[in-house]
Amino acid sequence: DKKYERVLDRIKTRLLDLEIQGKHEKLTLLKSLDELINDEVKRGTSTVILVGNDKTFQKVVDVATKNKVTLGIIPVGPDNNIAESFGISDVETACDIIAARKIISFDLGKVNDFYFFSDVKLVKNLSRLNIVKDSYKILPKPECVEVSVSNFYFPRGEEPYNSKMNKYSAQDNKIELLIRTEKKKKNWFKKKQEKTLIDTIISSDYFEINSFEYLPATIDDYKVIKTPLKLSIAKEKLKVIAGKNRLSHIE
Repeated sequence: DKKYERVLDRIKTRLLDLEIQGKHEKLTLLKSLDELINDEVKRGTSTVILVGNDKTFQKVVDVATKNKVTLGIIPVGPDNNIAESFGISDVETACDIIAARKIISFDLGKVNDFYFFSDVKLVKNLSRLNIVKDSYKILPKPECVEVSVSNFYFPRGEEPYNSKMNKYSAQDNKIELLIRTEKKKKNWFKKKQEKTLIDTIISSDYFEINSFEYLPATIDDYKVIKTPLKLSIAKEKLKVIAGKNRLSHIE
């Protein structure tokens, strides 16, 4: 995008000042992120620095894990909650953090044959779901508006951070089942609906989600697969270059 060309030039200059060299690649319509990383790994690349936002990071988790590469991120544009969680607030800070190369290992979730970093989410026909944990079945209530299984929690958009998630992290070898419900508040004039941020949290290392029909589930906000789902903690870890001012629950 042309509006980011000046920012990209600043990044290149700053990395050169820090004596960090490497190959620069841009996405094209003919080459996906997966193809780009696969090709670079074949040439011996072991670290990939992304320039982008939450979506950029989430899109490479699966291919990065399968290729055992370390990820760094330089936040550009809107929606950089993940980078901020890693203690990376802006372009200049990101370049300094990459130079320091403090590597943190994170848990990963696995759903069927795919890895995920943040969550797997379902929002349609939730009353048709049954969720299995150990020998128990969990059936979402009729007022349920979202079911997700989370590995790394971060709020989207203007949603505030939910304090209920403070004791969970992507370094505890657990994934969390989150159920959100919609509650109605009555006032004198009309019914007002408010979405409860998180109604139920159940922690485990394995869940199964089944349904009477194939229902869509979204992995890390971009890849859609269908039920049934088998969700677990992956044996593999994701290595990320992070800053010292990362969230307090990140070791």
